[in-house]
Amino acid sequence: MIAKTTAAFVAAALLLSPLVARADEINLLFGTTLPPTVHLNARVLHPWAERINEQGKGVIHIDVRDGEGIANLTNFYSRVEDDVIQISWGQQAAVAGKFPRTAVGGLSFEVEKAEWGSVALWRLFQSGVIAPEYDTVQPLYLITFPPAGFHMAKPMKTLDSLSGLKIAVGSKTGADMIASLGGAAISMVSSEHYSAVQRGLVDGINTQWTAMQPFKLYEVTFYHVEASLGGATGMVFMAKKKYDALPPAARKILDDNSGEAQSRVYGKFWDDVNGEGRDMVKALGDKQQIVTPPADIQAKWRQTVLPVTQNWAKSTPDGEKVLAAFRAENAKLKAGQ
Repeated sequence: MIAKTTAAFVAAALLLSPLVARADEINLLFGTTLPPTVHLNARVLHPWAERINEQGKGVIHIDVRDGEGIANLTNFYSRVEDDVIQISWGQQAAVAGKFPRTAVGGLSFEVEKAEWGSVALWRLFQSGVIAPEYDTVQPLYLITFPPAGFHMAKPMKTLDSLSGLKIAVGSKTGADMIASLGGAAISMVSSEHYSAVQRGLVDGINTQWTAMQPFKLYEVTFYHVEASLGGATGMVFMAKKKYDALPPAARKILDDNSGEAQSRVYGKFWDDVNGEGRDMVKALGDKQQIVTPPADIQAKWRQTVLPVTQNWAKSTPDGEKVLAAFRAENAKLKAGQ
């Protein structure tokens, strides 16, 4: 009888031991804000979470929640602050007034490649140049998007001016750039672009080729002007108090899979997707028109929007220092450093 009882106890203990391990495991909800099939989730965010889950068995687990049910591109920041979710992805420009220094990554003609811009932005955070803006959140990795052009419902009458055209933008620096070129900027998040063009609320969008696949913009835009007129930044992040409260072992696993290395991976992904988006649109045939402006037009644009960059540097806290540091890091990266 005693032997049977002991055997039963051991069996029960063996059955329960995984449950005990899972009970001790830190579980973090990750609201990606996007459908599971979009390229960002399938090729970056999901593999990142899976890698951490594999390395962190019994220590930390990331519970990925796709779609807009738990967080969206507008409320992602407050969802993390309120501990509804513990990790999210989004653009800093969607959080009004919080990240003025970080906007350096969205200025016209400042980012040549997203890979370099993303690493440069992370180095600015790590060195403390933009760190004051992240006093309540802990970025796990930072990115800049590739340079943005214009994606229009109809052909533009002239490339010299945006006069009479309403253009959707996602940031104040983008709005200032549109205004400098004579257009009317309409601020909105990426998920609103499709319906805004479809309903005629805007004539086009200032965005990257990267937006074509997840938001199906090729269904409503048919005239595409390639340029380096603005951009955007993004982050995968946690609330700082939540990050600081993690056990050292859990925090180490997160850190080992984040930081500069993951920012580089993420940035290169956007460069690749930018090319893929362009190729996809080009393959749609004659109904899509892609325009690469001649050098004189691009030089004119650069000169026209230069005051926007200069005004940003003067009006932003530490703006001139941030811009100089960002340019210096991009130059290093271009040189292979």
